[in-house]
Amino acid sequence: MEYNAQGLRIREKTLPLMIGVTLLIALFCANLATAAGISANTDPEAIADLRIAQGQNDIAEAWLIAPVTRYKHFVQGSNYEPGGVRLKMADGRVLTLMLDAAYVFEDRQPRLADLDGDGKDEIILVLTALDQGASLAAYAVEGDAITLKAKTPFVGQPYRWLNPAGIADFDGDGQLDVALVAMPHLVKRLEFWTLGPKGFQKIGAVDDVSNHNNGSPFTGMAAVADIDHDGIADLAIPDGSRRFIRVISFAKGKVRDIARLPLPFAANGTFSLRQQAEGYVLTVPMTGGEIAELKL
Repeated sequence: MEYNAQGLRIREKTLPLMIGVTLLIALFCANLATAAGISANTDPEAIADLRIAQGQNDIAEAWLIAPVTRYKHFVQGSNYEPGGVRLKMADGRVLTLMLDAAYVFEDRQPRLADLDGDGKDEIILVLTALDQGASLAAYAVEGDAITLKAKTPFVGQPYRWLNPAGIADFDGDGQLDVALVAMPHLVKRLEFWTLGPKGFQKIGAVDDVSNHNNGSPFTGMAAVADIDHDGIADLAIPDGSRRFIRVISFAKGKVRDIARLPLPFAANGTFSLRQQAEGYVLTVPMTGGEIAELKL
């Protein structure tokens, strides 16, 4: 078959365009198929220290992704920080948020909780600005997007961190609060925050608390339970030296020490709490690998 010059030029332009469109459609469909079948355990972008949050409301799973090295604080021992978070929704959708180059998640464990009582979970993470240090951030799902709902002020200078300690209704007003330790290696201040109409509001604080050993991967040095049986959640957490366990009540917005229990060595590991007929037993890993069991 013969073609004139004009026909040849049309075919030369149109055929690659058609191939390109076909490839884009194929890639789009492949990405949809991959997204539909992805989970935290199969995600190639998941961080090495994978810790999965399991939800009971609109979010089924949350996990951190995209390790980056642009913020060289490395307070948790590994040589990266997550650059994004990914969710698998209860309806099967997979949603992703990637931070821009000015931020990282200085965190390993997403937390899912309905902080405002609307029936949908917020995603609570430590968001760090490279030039301003850490903050506590709550993200929400709006349509197909993960959006920042509220955050505490950044610490104010780089290489200053905070470590969440627990989420519960600590003051007894019926709404969940977030307990965190601001600068657990320096300032060692326990703070309680609640999510209000204007964002996070600090509702209480107490000094001489630390829930992290600098450079350690263990960030779970705290436990939440109604230890004094008043119907309001309490917090078991190390003091500033990590040689004592403070059992702290924040009922009615007032900080009160329920107990202060000595440890033979400094706490350094993830706490666990079990309930027995006579009360709670707190398991505390310590430096050197020793384990203490404390009756609360």
